[in-house]
Amino acid sequence: MFLKSSIKTVLVFRALKLGDMLCFIPTLRALRNAYPNAVISLVSHSAMKSLFERFDHYIDEFITFPGFPGMPEQKVNPQEVVQFIASLQSRHFDLVLQAHGSGEISNSLVSLFNAKKIAGFYRQGGFCPYPEFFTSYPEQKSEVHRCLLLLEKLKIKNLGDQLEFPLKVMDEEQLENELMIMGVTLARNAYYCLHPGASTESKRWPSSSFAKIADYLIERGFKVVFTGSYHESELVRKIRKEMKHDAIDTASLNLPLGPLASLIKNGRGVICNDTGVSHLAAALKKKSLVIFTETDPDRWAPVDKKLHQWLLKPDIFGVISKIDQMEAA
Repeated sequence: MFLKSSIKTVLVFRALKLGDMLCFIPTLRALRNAYPNAVISLVSHSAMKSLFERFDHYIDEFITFPGFPGMPEQKVNPQEVVQFIASLQSRHFDLVLQAHGSGEISNSLVSLFNAKKIAGFYRQGGFCPYPEFFTSYPEQKSEVHRCLLLLEKLKIKNLGDQLEFPLKVMDEEQLENELMIMGVTLARNAYYCLHPGASTESKRWPSSSFAKIADYLIERGFKVVFTGSYHESELVRKIRKEMKHDAIDTASLNLPLGPLASLIKNGRGVICNDTGVSHLAAALKKKSLVIFTETDPDRWAPVDKKLHQWLLKPDIFGVISKIDQMEAA
């Protein structure tokens, strides 16, 4: 085992999207605590740059990942990949942490970085570039606790599994400006955020079901705010047409992450599919109900089971029952 004092530069590889990256924050927190004077660099998806600008207390440098053959998260430009690998090789990092998954492809990639030490996950029988610091990939853990297991071989102290999302004053100001343009006023704790989108259609609860839940909340006296990105605005329009009452559409605003987080923080709660917004609500410590249709709740449901509820392939009455429980708590 190498001494912690010998680690001056750390490179973390995790090129995934919002929910996956928020689940990784507890691991970054522990990593920074273990190596307070090291330069910690993160290689990740370009869409995550704005997220990690909020975590400069954990990350010193953000490096955009250009993709790699066999990894589905983004398109690959071969010339950029070659330049990317050559650039990292020249830096001779003291430690590379492969946190991108079980390692079938990512272990081969990080082994090209020319680091002094590599740690990460591997599957039995798969390529393991540095056995002393690699951990067998756990299949049954929550994603948060799965990531924290990476630290055990490095003898790094776990500082807890709570997620984080630092809000800024400008987030609230930008949200207020957007709502003012829409002519919308939202009292704090008086509305629910409904997020009907997801990365794939198979992960989405039916639009007609979201419409009925939105109507139910409005009839209980709450406002309903639909959230989402611009490409989900058509889905929101469809749901609103199916409703008996009127709801607020912020998907068409394509709110940046900060104002979206402020919107969620100021609301009463979140009802969403298994998507990044679920983990954002968890990071903001805002109660939520997560609807699962195909993914594994044991892996992806928020860790705090008191504040965050989940249902697998529910009907309308199951969701209404959970909402009533959330309100009674």
